[in-house]
Amino acid sequence: MKLLTFLGAGKNFETTYLWQDKEYTSKFAPTASAHLFGPDSIVVFLTNGAREKNYDVFRAEIPKNISVKTVPIPIGRNSEELWEIFSAITEQADSETETIFDVTHGLRSFPLLSMLAAAYLRAGLGVKLRALLYGAYDVSDKNVTPNRAPIFDLSPMLSLLDWASAANRFNRTGDARYLASLVEKQRKELALNAQGNYEALDEVGKLGNLAGALTGISQSLRLIRPHQAMGQIAGLPSRIESAQPALSRAATALPFKLLLDDIAKAYEPLAQDTPSKESNLSNTLEVERRMIHWYLDHEHWVQAVSLAREWMVSWVMFHLNIKKLTNLSERKGVEHVVSTEAHKYIEEKDKEFSSVFLANIPELENVLSLWLSLTDARNDIDHAGMREDAKKPEALIKRIQNDIDILDSFSIAR
Repeated sequence: MKLLTFLGAGKNFETTYLWQDKEYTSKFAPTASAHLFGPDSIVVFLTNGAREKNYDVFRAEIPKNISVKTVPIPIGRNSEELWEIFSAITEQADSETETIFDVTHGLRSFPLLSMLAAAYLRAGLGVKLRALLYGAYDVSDKNVTPNRAPIFDLSPMLSLLDWASAANRFNRTGDARYLASLVEKQRKELALNAQGNYEALDEVGKLGNLAGALTGISQSLRLIRPHQAMGQIAGLPSRIESAQPALSRAATALPFKLLLDDIAKAYEPLAQDTPSKESNLSNTLEVERRMIHWYLDHEHWVQAVSLAREWMVSWVMFHLNIKKLTNLSERKGVEHVVSTEAHKYIEEKDKEFSSVFLANIPELENVLSLWLSLTDARNDIDHAGMREDAKKPEALIKRIQNDIDILDSFSIAR
């Protein structure tokens, strides 16, 4: 096990540092951490001033069986020096060694920088962070001599950065799976603490249901399962409401509670509890069209063009009064007719076009032109650009956006 720490140039006062049922008296919190946790080695980041004023005293208190390495760092006058400090920290960490970080000492910016570095080491480089320690001298009991101060483990606060990362991913992509994984982690912790308390376990189970709902919605959207996604989203508010008691039990879930309203509002336009019901077909088509725009807004181009093309099949079926939109044989038949008519329309574009099977479909010529354009864009994507006329990504994206603008003009009213 390795202990990473800073050493400052300021004056330090003898303090008894407390960790659980153990204690150690020293002028330096990292010295106490060394005695209380027993690392194999210590890496001390220190400025020239800290080396001159405090290092010899600090080193004398470290047990002889613990190796000590010093790493010189600047005082952090500007962003370049702060990045230099960050680089020094990352160079001393490795993913194979369990690591403790004591952030008590150093200049005022160092604890913040070291917390961010610790978060990066854990998430980015896979460092096994056992604890992020802070000797809380400011809250010490000064009515006794020496002062008595607790050592806090701040590593649970790093979950804030996990929540921030998951929230950022949700806002950018609409994918809630990473939020759900953090919720599931909370569920497991609460379940362990609630052993034997059946009421609490029932509440915790509802938190798991919420995590499952968020995962299911994200998977349905990514795999273009619009009807499944609509139903799951329609049930989301009740899942959120049921999970509130369990969320109130978990202090570290507060960041998630703050996001819940935004998550519900982001998905709400895509909700439809019975999308396949015949009386709801027009509304289902409208929700699907909003879903196409949801894909565009989150830059899911493949899903957008695939759903847009299927939406056109459903739209034609709707206007032909075919009520079972998910019937595969019916869909294949309509798709064949639309494709045949579209190619006929192109072949006869210099003549007066007359449809055989789709004469009653509104805006038919626009429909047939858009069908060919969406089909070509989808094929360009599905064939991975393996054709001579494959479009560049920016041109393909613009084409998809333009096609969906046209799709928006099609009326759902019969």
